[in-house]
Amino acid sequence: MRPRRLLLGLVLAAGLAPSLWVRTDPPPPNVSPFAQIRPLDAGNAIAGPFALAGAWRITGESDFFGGFSALTSLPGERMLAASDGGYKLVFVRPDRRGAPALLSRFGAPYDGEKVAYDLESLTRDPDSGLIWGGYEGSNAVRRFGPDLLPQGFRAIPEMSDWGDNSGAEAFVRLPDGRFLALEESPSGRGGAHSALLFAGDPLRSPSPDRLVVEIPDGYRPVDLALGDDARLLILLRRLVISIPPDFDTAIASIDIADLEPGIRIEADLLAKLGSAFPSDNFEGMTVTNDAYGTHIWLVSDDNFMSYQSTLLLKLRWNQRQKARE
Repeated sequence: MRPRRLLLGLVLAAGLAPSLWVRTDPPPPNVSPFAQIRPLDAGNAIAGPFALAGAWRITGESDFFGGFSALTSLPGERMLAASDGGYKLVFVRPDRRGAPALLSRFGAPYDGEKVAYDLESLTRDPDSGLIWGGYEGSNAVRRFGPDLLPQGFRAIPEMSDWGDNSGAEAFVRLPDGRFLALEESPSGRGGAHSALLFAGDPLRSPSPDRLVVEIPDGYRPVDLALGDDARLLILLRRLVISIPPDFDTAIASIDIADLEPGIRIEADLLAKLGSAFPSDNFEGMTVTNDAYGTHIWLVSDDNFMSYQSTLLLKLRWNQRQKARE
């Protein structure tokens, strides 16, 4: 009788736990390349010289969609957003009409480069079409051709003490061909952030010069963009401790003429984007100029979290107004 009871017990256990006997392979990842950009009714917020001119939510079905931490402009009124997961989103700016937004891997899947992730910043030379990306973790710079395929990679020794989470988070090519990289985490007391000034292409130029940029009010720099021929804009972020976490966003500027080796520059806070603006983890910034004025574009990194979104904001910049609000 005992063997029979044991057999019945095993049969019952097998029925209650079929996963012990049947293994189901996980479904393949969704790699749909299409993304949707839908307008948001965000009102008419104003902060200092910036007025909200448009807001959109970007969504995609792909399992690899999200995490966009860098933004730059492309020819044909297009934009390129890049993620820290190794993907890119190319889209026509949503205040224009054009082809649908497409998501794809940034660079070839196996291109011989050790660095394919943790991209945090983008900057572009409008004459050659070359694009440079700044990477965390490896504290490196990677160059892409106009076809968006990688051309080279270089770990920057002078960034080795910036930490795994403080690489070239903010990175920009200047009008004279120099490059400025700015670390995210402060390296000194207060808001002192280390910066590197390259004489030319960071993949070719000799050792960069060091300088310090002071960021106000506990913010951290998360992107740089060329505001005009005289000024750089700095996108700033500050974590707000709450459930779920929230973020404060601000924009500051520095004068290009002040960028010299060994100096200490204090960033000028232009505006804090308050609660009237859509709030999220804005990490990417680019600037466009057309007949309708100068506009600042911001994209948010959702960190692949359900409580965050991929938002795109368009801010009209009144360059004659300098007062903070």
